[in-house]
Amino acid sequence: MVDYYPILARAMSAPEARDPQWRRGVYERARQMLVTQLLARRPATPPDAIAAEKSGLDSAIRRIEAEMSRPARGATPRQAPIDQADEDIADPPASAPDQGPLKTPLRLSSISLFAVAILASAIGAGGYMFWMQHAHKASPPVKNVAATAAPQAPPAAKAATPKFSTTKDGDLAPGIDGGAADNDLPYVFRRQPTFYRTLQPVGTIIIDKLQHYLYLIQPNNVALRYGIGLGDQCTELAGLRHVASKAEWPPWQATPDMIERKLAKPGVLAGGPGNPLGARVMEFDDGKSRINGTNAPATVGTNVIFGCVRLGNDDVVDLYGRVQNGTPVVVN
Repeated sequence: MVDYYPILARAMSAPEARDPQWRRGVYERARQMLVTQLLARRPATPPDAIAAEKSGLDSAIRRIEAEMSRPARGATPRQAPIDQADEDIADPPASAPDQGPLKTPLRLSSISLFAVAILASAIGAGGYMFWMQHAHKASPPVKNVAATAAPQAPPAAKAATPKFSTTKDGDLAPGIDGGAADNDLPYVFRRQPTFYRTLQPVGTIIIDKLQHYLYLIQPNNVALRYGIGLGDQCTELAGLRHVASKAEWPPWQATPDMIERKLAKPGVLAGGPGNPLGARVMEFDDGKSRINGTNAPATVGTNVIFGCVRLGNDDVVDLYGRVQNGTPVVVN
């Protein structure tokens, strides 16, 4: 069982939280997405597990509303039942008694972790930042799906395991393999489903350069969200593009600028671990922009000097399998 109270409490520190209608919308989105995603899991989530998660969320909502109804902040949370005004805003099921703060430690089962990701997306950036700071270390590492598909690396490449930077932005030298995923990456930049409302059709890719996110639109106001790194080559990229071509383990060639700065040697580097384009590439129809993997997954969530839109190799393999040539890409 997840303790939803600290997540909601962090979100309610926003100035908008004094507006009862704003809070009601947050609670309703959280409930809807929690139930929707639990029902969508395979194998199906047991009814008692869904009821337990809903009860925990409603208990947290009632506690938040009790505290919000007090004229002064910072007081000790009251344990008495909330008044009618609180019921009007929180609108929890009558069958769920107020249990106060949850006693169960924050243990993340696969169901609870999934539920928290959806809830945090619904309540906004405040909840997500709290979750990133307090719970991302408890989440399971992303499965390395790219390793089994990678070509056999030469012995020299395997021996070159230390991670060292060639630029101040944290990029690794061509030929150095930083791995398929970085388990130290903040939770918010790991692949996850999230609430996302848009008029774009299902299957569209939306790139949010400012927030360093890539969204793949799914049905029912849900998107798969991936953390990205953004290179200088694509800082001016905007508008509508389409995926023109796809390739697995593409070769890479150093740019003249990299050669001049002695950051790479001239010539072509064959596809494989350590290649700066990573495990997959999806070229856009403008002939110069792309989505690709990387040999430096720790740069996801940051701006870097070289390249375009990069994902960790685990994520780019996942995205590659979900999109086709012609997929629309909206860049914000």
